[in-house]
Amino acid sequence: MSIKIKQKNFKPLIAPLFLLASGFMFGQKTVNDTVKDKTKDIEEVVIIGYGKVKKSDLTGSVSSVSAKDLAATPAMNALQALQGRAAGLNIVTASGAPGAAANVTIRGGASITQGTEPLYIVDGFQLDNALNIINPNDIESIDVLKGASAIAIYGARGSNGIIVIKTKGGKKGRTIINYNNFTSFDTFSKKLDMLSNAEDYVKYQYEMANLAGRTAQWSNIFNNNISPNSPGFYTGIYNTINERYANAKTLDWQDKMLGGSGITTNHNFNFSVGTEKTQAFVSYNYNKQEGLLNNFSETRNSLRTNITSELYKGIRVDFNSVFNSNSLNGGGAYSGMKKILLQPIIGGTRFSLDQLFNTQTYGDFAALEPSYDTENPFIELQASTSNALTRNIVANAGLEIDFLKNFTFRTAGQYNWKSIKSTSFSDENSRAYLTDPTTTGINGKIGNSESYGYQITNTVTYNNTFGGKHKLNALIGQEVVYFQSESNNLSLIKFPFPNFGLDDISTATVSDKSTDRSSNTLMSYFGRVNYNYDDRYLLTATIRRDGSSKFGPNNKWGIFPSVAAAWRISQESFWQNSKITNVINDLKFRFEYGVTGNNDIGNNLFKTTYSITDYPINNTPGTPVYVTSSNLGNPNLKWEEMKTTNVGVDLALFNNRIKLTSEWYNNIVDGMLLSAVLPTSSGYSRQYQNIGSMRNRGIEFTLNTINWRSDNFRWSTDFNIGHNRSKVLSLERGRDSRTFSVGSNRAGVVTYYATVGEQLGEMYGYVYQGIYTTDDFIQNANGSLTLKPGVVKPATGTPKPGDIKFAADNEAGDQFTRKMVKIGDATPDFIGGISNNFSYKGFDLAVFMKFSVGGDIYNATKHSLSPYALFQNVPSEFGTNFYRLIDPNTGQQTLDLVRLKELNPNEDSRLWSLSNTNTQTITYPSSYYVEDGSYLRIAQLTLGYSLPKNFLRDIMVTNARIYVTVNNLATITGYSGFDPEVSAASGVAVTPGYDSSAYPRSRSYVLGINLTF
Repeated sequence: MSIKIKQKNFKPLIAPLFLLASGFMFGQKTVNDTVKDKTKDIEEVVIIGYGKVKKSDLTGSVSSVSAKDLAATPAMNALQALQGRAAGLNIVTASGAPGAAANVTIRGGASITQGTEPLYIVDGFQLDNALNIINPNDIESIDVLKGASAIAIYGARGSNGIIVIKTKGGKKGRTIINYNNFTSFDTFSKKLDMLSNAEDYVKYQYEMANLAGRTAQWSNIFNNNISPNSPGFYTGIYNTINERYANAKTLDWQDKMLGGSGITTNHNFNFSVGTEKTQAFVSYNYNKQEGLLNNFSETRNSLRTNITSELYKGIRVDFNSVFNSNSLNGGGAYSGMKKILLQPIIGGTRFSLDQLFNTQTYGDFAALEPSYDTENPFIELQASTSNALTRNIVANAGLEIDFLKNFTFRTAGQYNWKSIKSTSFSDENSRAYLTDPTTTGINGKIGNSESYGYQITNTVTYNNTFGGKHKLNALIGQEVVYFQSESNNLSLIKFPFPNFGLDDISTATVSDKSTDRSSNTLMSYFGRVNYNYDDRYLLTATIRRDGSSKFGPNNKWGIFPSVAAAWRISQESFWQNSKITNVINDLKFRFEYGVTGNNDIGNNLFKTTYSITDYPINNTPGTPVYVTSSNLGNPNLKWEEMKTTNVGVDLALFNNRIKLTSEWYNNIVDGMLLSAVLPTSSGYSRQYQNIGSMRNRGIEFTLNTINWRSDNFRWSTDFNIGHNRSKVLSLERGRDSRTFSVGSNRAGVVTYYATVGEQLGEMYGYVYQGIYTTDDFIQNANGSLTLKPGVVKPATGTPKPGDIKFAADNEAGDQFTRKMVKIGDATPDFIGGISNNFSYKGFDLAVFMKFSVGGDIYNATKHSLSPYALFQNVPSEFGTNFYRLIDPNTGQQTLDLVRLKELNPNEDSRLWSLSNTNTQTITYPSSYYVEDGSYLRIAQLTLGYSLPKNFLRDIMVTNARIYVTVNNLATITGYSGFDPEVSAASGVAVTPGYDSSAYPRSRSYVLGINLTF
């Protein structure tokens, strides 16, 4: 369910809601510790670049998520399981569709226009999109590296942060077999309130048609095509509507299209076997998710092997491979919920409800209304289909040799191959065919892409302890990363028959074809020193030198150093000998500073590229010529750099019952890689340059508490919260802002500004101030209307009652001139997650919530549903609260102020009239569509039961657990759209919070079982 509250009341409620939901226990009086546990916690190990350290020895900023946390979340991929569980990590899925992309950022990212995706390292090797590829059941731990000390070792690749994934391996001892299965039933979680009453709908359509001069077209559908010139047509039209439609049934398109249940099935099998010398782990995962909409589904197959062996004393080898196959059906020409929501809810006198749903009526409606653009989605999803088949093979191998004393040499390599085949096909019932049967007709597309890459890493590590108190770990290394890709695409039209689809393309016409090939290389040298004195004073220093083929010869190389220090004050003798140690068990202060680089741009931008085309001579084609691209190469292009400062405090209280980590960071990006606009006199339009700078600054808190611990009952809470604020410090010379527009007029468009001195994510448009009412006008003797003095004048023309009123933006303050002003800020004040875990004997209960406070959303879905074409449905707030201009007594428009006031009681509360003027002004980016995106979501509720060991021993089972889970149980929000957790314009930091008709997120009910043999 989605619990709707008034937006202005959300923020005051959110703090007490958090505390009630989390149940934090402050102070010893509220913690009933019936068992004195004097055993020390198992020392946690954190994976960092090219190594690992004990968490107590960590000098950098790292957030960790364990396999236990991930296993508690039955999910299609690790992206879903990781959401809200690490401070500073923000994961927002673009929609609820199977296989939907996600926007992943760490501390706001490090760029304005380039990608903000962090670097993924899996078992020591780079793997793009790893959270979508790696089976969550195969993950041992995830460490999110955020501070300079942790990320500088990766140099050019670490500016957006790093997510390090360690996969499971074999264990010494007996063979262990695990089988995990869950089945999920997905349901529609929220319906938008659309106009559903037949009489109201037909009257609404009549008013719009009459004001647009299209009454005859309206009659064609709703009134047996009776001519408006017929006697008594207008004066009797409202009586006719009442008699015919007062009790008429309507079609609920949301229920018909999304009211069923999508089923997700997951099977995961793995076994571990090991001796003292050799350990092996093999895992297979099958996952199929059926979407709520027809032809939306995703099928995943994954096979992983992990083998480690000590060949001889001091010589170890390891091998890790994974094969993934992912088939994604994306619904063909489906272009958002808009197509479903705008469908006519009644066929009038022309179509029965069965015909309206089961036949393609698009051509009939479009012939009467040229602006009608919503084909029947039920037919379209069958007529237009698409599929993307992705295959991925990754293989890693490594050799470690201990030599001399305290030295270890490791050489390792990875090979990564990926193939994607995408197809789409539209038959004679598709919109593409109906709108252009001659030129386009039955059509399809075929795309093939293939990529491969390799990574070779060599390191030497020295590890020693001197005098019992001095610990030294030193690392030097060399690495090369190569990547190559190629693709070809074919667009086909005019298939004479749809019978064979894309299996026979010989009869089709090629309308477009393209090929592309690119490659890039990164060469690196790096080193790191970790020094530990008496577990009190910790120092880490790193340096990396990267060379990238994406830059010209003069600026190919960049150097990226960092330094970090930590003081464990709780290890000092004066602390250990005081009573404070009974309360504060551990206290550590950390500081780090470093520089990382970014080369996340296209290849060969330091060159001016050329393309070949045909130049006719004497009207005769066939002469090839070379033409320069519109982008001017820049041989001086160099590394974008980010300077990172991080201050952290780690605190443990009451026998480690309460653990708190707090961070403050300040990230400054200089020499940003931006596409700059060039003067037209240059002959080029753009050039990539190192221009401008920006800053991300914020704080993060992570709190872990054991609220209750006894023999049979345990209750623990994990809480994280993060606040980030960006600021543009400078742009190219002579400019103090850049604009980025998202969307289109009818689909909903908004402009984002990146302005010097301001933060990213600011939305610009016009300020909606309601409508012009009768009180704004003077009725002249001839019946015309004159705007009263002091009332804001529109940008053009003369307004009338019911027209949309925008705030004045000229110097005199009396006229709207379409000057854009700030209407929203999409950056949340803070984001985070809360997890409560309970266990009682064999039962376990986990409640996970995530939240976002502040941050506006531009509701482009509502924008796209605004009235602009006949026969389309609208939200109830539009359809029942529009400003009436048609007098029911005459069936015609009236401009008499007295009569308009009678027709529109409470004028100020009306939204707008259906006049031709408003069908244009509703396309303006307006503050009316900006809403508070704050929410608190019960993201997951899981109840499990582990069968007794004595019972399992008799059936040769080691562990058995059954569980039920509800995902997306409830959301408290003031947002009126389907879901406040959405960002259709993903991957770019400057345009967040844009909701454009996204596939809605479902609620799922899960049954699962975990077995260990």
